[in-house]
Amino acid sequence: MASITSKKTIFFVTSPRTPIKMIEEINLLLDNYKGKAWNNETQSLFAKDLARADFFEGSISKTYPDFSARDRINRAPKALGLVNLDPVVNKTKAGELFLTSKRPNEIFTRQLLKFQLPSPYHPDKQGKFAVKPYLELFRLVKDLKTLGKDEIAIFAMQLVNYKNYDIVKEKIINFRNQVKNIDRSKTSYKRERDKIFEKELEKIFKDEITNQKIKTRESSISSLKKFIKTKKNNHLDYADAAIRYLRATELVSINLKTYGIYIPEEKENEVDFALSNIDRKPAIFPSKTEFKKYLFDDSVPKLALDDRVAIIDLIKNFEPKISADFLKQKTTEELKNIRDELSHEKRTRSIKQQVKKIRTYKEHGDIMRTFEDIENRNTVDPSLIMEWNTWRAFEMLDDGEIIGNFKIDDNGVPLSVALGNNPDILCRYKTFDLIVEVTLSTGQRQYEMEGEPVARHLGNQKKSTNKETYCIFIANSLNPATIAHFFMGHRTKIAYYGGISKIIPIRLSDFKLMLQKAKDSSQKPKAINIKGLLDDLSDLAVQSENEKIWQESISEKIENWI
Repeated sequence: MASITSKKTIFFVTSPRTPIKMIEEINLLLDNYKGKAWNNETQSLFAKDLARADFFEGSISKTYPDFSARDRINRAPKALGLVNLDPVVNKTKAGELFLTSKRPNEIFTRQLLKFQLPSPYHPDKQGKFAVKPYLELFRLVKDLKTLGKDEIAIFAMQLVNYKNYDIVKEKIINFRNQVKNIDRSKTSYKRERDKIFEKELEKIFKDEITNQKIKTRESSISSLKKFIKTKKNNHLDYADAAIRYLRATELVSINLKTYGIYIPEEKENEVDFALSNIDRKPAIFPSKTEFKKYLFDDSVPKLALDDRVAIIDLIKNFEPKISADFLKQKTTEELKNIRDELSHEKRTRSIKQQVKKIRTYKEHGDIMRTFEDIENRNTVDPSLIMEWNTWRAFEMLDDGEIIGNFKIDDNGVPLSVALGNNPDILCRYKTFDLIVEVTLSTGQRQYEMEGEPVARHLGNQKKSTNKETYCIFIANSLNPATIAHFFMGHRTKIAYYGGISKIIPIRLSDFKLMLQKAKDSSQKPKAINIKGLLDDLSDLAVQSENEKIWQESISEKIENWI
């Protein structure tokens, strides 16, 4: 149990970062440890199993593998009732449906809306907390039309009691008016936001500041500046996680201009149903056993998708002309299938419209702006936006079949990153294939997370097609160990990776230069131009004395491309 008595704000589950990745991790846990005690020994063993799994691309602590296991399992999977860890590892009704359903977002929504503070998992002896955090976030998005990451981090985190909802909502409205009316010639949004953010944090943690209890885990020195900075970063991390988990319900989308989340028109009925029918007040349970019975139940709370009339209304939102009499003859499951088909059709149309516009280079400016937002960390879920924007860039760049393995929502907006056993992007051409991997990780972590998986993805693609296959690896900054690893791949035949691994590491700044040169060229590049560049860059790896010279040569070659 993790007591929340000493906490001053609410919190959101943060691990794993991508909710859909829980499916593979929970399956691995149940396959190997079902019926066993969840202790330091089994946690350490599970962490090692996870590190060896093809789908896993995270990092495992070599010193404390048991901590890494708890980070993956004791947070979202346990807190959301998708797995039972006491007295032994076991599946739950909700978890089993999450693992097997063709609509995992539906069961995920139920579990997210059951998350409450306090609970037997998160006791509060002082009685300060009384809130279902995700339910109230949906309410804020609904009432305010949109909700930004900063607004969640600064204000929504203060919503420890649902009775304070109107106070928090009013604070957000005032914040919007305040930043809207700033004199941009004298200050910036970021500067004004930080000033407001810091004032709010000083109010929240007034007692700690007054009593000089401001040491952080990262430092043994008591520093108010360091304390506020740490709290600010924590709140922003929670806000990022909250948005990712809300989006996994597929009931909210992102405005790709402002990066605020909103409820699409066709999803409003579903959200309204939940807000109208789910009690805002956290339930009280006489025992942990009773709490688990409720948490593990795969049928509560009731959603719009459980109500035939509500499902028909949802279908009519997608396709108003569809016959009501025709729908009334269908079973509930058939109605859900019809809704899924209409949703898929809308998604497909949205992608086709995007591609058509992108290939005219009309989106060049927006693609470059989005890369700048990623570099400046001005986006929500930057890793996801990076994958999606790079897919757009390759759609614009040449004439191949460009497949993004990230998931998108009904509005053509990126929803979740590619799963671990797939490349981020696959570009198919007549005579060769190209996979594209992107990352925002830096330093040694970049090498540990990306080095082997990228080579494996390339090898798997080569083996599946027997076509010549290349890989472009794009990062904001490149770690020397990563460059060295890919450099050796051009010089060493490894059967496991299908022979020579032609992986080209490119800095994001160089990739942006490629896009600019393509736009400015009188003759737009085609597959033959892409292959020529890849061959030249691969040959340079063999010709260069070392990886440093190779990396410099890559930048020079791109400078003179086209």
